[in-house]
Amino acid sequence: MDKMINYGIDLGTTNSVIAKFNKGKIEVFRNPQDYGRETLPSVVYYKKDKVIIGNKAKEYLEKGSDPTQVFGRFKRLLGTTETKRVKVLNTSKTPVELSAEVLKELKGFVHTGEQVDAAVITIPASFNIPQSNATSEAGYLAGFKQVILLPEPIAASQAYALNQNVADLENKQWIVYDLGGGTFDVALIKVKDGQLKVVDHEGDNFLGGADFDELIVEKIIVPYLNKNFTFTALETKMKSESSEYNGFYYRCLMAAENAKITLSNKSAAEIELTRAADEGGNEIDVTFDVGRSEFENIIKDCVDATIEMIKKIIVRNSLTP
Repeated sequence: MDKMINYGIDLGTTNSVIAKFNKGKIEVFRNPQDYGRETLPSVVYYKKDKVIIGNKAKEYLEKGSDPTQVFGRFKRLLGTTETKRVKVLNTSKTPVELSAEVLKELKGFVHTGEQVDAAVITIPASFNIPQSNATSEAGYLAGFKQVILLPEPIAASQAYALNQNVADLENKQWIVYDLGGGTFDVALIKVKDGQLKVVDHEGDNFLGGADFDELIVEKIIVPYLNKNFTFTALETKMKSESSEYNGFYYRCLMAAENAKITLSNKSAAEIELTRAADEGGNEIDVTFDVGRSEFENIIKDCVDATIEMIKKIIVRNSLTP
């Protein structure tokens, strides 16, 4: 293939997206089966006769279906030997196979009738060789004939450079701060001889918005439930796949995510918990508020950790901010 690859994919831990570059313009394709949303939740649910991907898969968590058969956050497992047991199929799926399902679904967003045979897929700068190879493998498994990997900080910098005078950027450098749904990257980028290069980087493949959701559950929701209802070792039981409260845990995570999103624009958010009962048989049907300051307090250590990584790069490269 000698022509330019003009399809780009962000294969995210929590959400993914596909776009096309055409004559200087970017078209982000919308999900035809999900009210035209641009993003696709990176979640896979297996039924006997079909595979469900995206928001429809997430809905099975909320409906109380077997949460152990709804799979997400598998980007964090790329490059490992870990697998996920799919009981309905009597087999196990690798992170590569789960990622391929998401990539195949994204290909279906392209409404132009064009055959999507090649794509650029972005990866964290902190991805090692096994993680990178696993991403490529997922692309080929999804049906792409050519897969090019691009570090996410370079992708962000290219988008920035499109709106700048390239000559003005020569020999200049900047920091790219990328706090995603599941991974964090901070990279020092420099333009040299017209090329963008990652000069240095730090990162954590287990730090992102999904961890903030978990903190809301652990630090706000669980204490509220323990205070107002009858439980013993609630958090442990919620995280146990064999517990009756495991499905409730995932509903709490979804409530936490919705609250987090609301707190981006408002000073307070409601958390609604329903369709559960405590160990005394008392029905749980409650709504309570969480404030932005309370949320910021519980994620402070995570955010501070990202700032420390920035400082490491600045000091290591004898720079000043």
